[in-house]
Amino acid sequence: MRRVTQPARMPDPMTGELRPPSAPRTESKGIRTTPPGFPTTEVVAPEEMGPPLEWCEESKHYPLQGAIFYLCLFAVSGTIIYRGFEWTSNWFLWVFITVICVAMYFHLKKDRVVAGSRWVQQRDEWISTYEITKIRSTTVGLNRASKIEDVHGNKLILVLRDAQMNPLLWNLVYNGIVHSVAHGNCDISKAARRILKI
Repeated sequence: MRRVTQPARMPDPMTGELRPPSAPRTESKGIRTTPPGFPTTEVVAPEEMGPPLEWCEESKHYPLQGAIFYLCLFAVSGTIIYRGFEWTSNWFLWVFITVICVAMYFHLKKDRVVAGSRWVQQRDEWISTYEITKIRSTTVGLNRASKIEDVHGNKLILVLRDAQMNPLLWNLVYNGIVHSVAHGNCDISKAARRILKI
């Protein structure tokens, strides 16, 4: 029988105390801390699940910087491919570039993770971390992710790099995952076990 990492005690839903121990991080060694105040992301988890305790957000300017980066990348690429600035007179290319940059702006604006003591949210999806029924390994772009379902039918694709950038956030999430697996109600794939180190 496979040995399961033992979870710490379930933290208080309002305060997060006692905080769980440090969780293994495989996708990010960054040390982000939760900024003071309240997350700028709309919290979709029900109030009875407890307040947000930790979150990982880029600065307000990050999505705009990302969109400008893509605009510059396309401009440089167009200039190299056309060997000059002739491409600037092509209206179709401008429409294409504008659509891509706007899409990237809104995409980057949503890549935020928020967690309470017993739930986690990425974008507008959330799950109850102590009531997980299924975990599968997947990818989002070049990043590893976990496809997670809970007992209430909630589904979430959690990008591990985003969640692990804030160690305190990841500790909360990981303890819930381990708790669900340890109590035998969670169907977890071998790949997910290996990547999550459970």
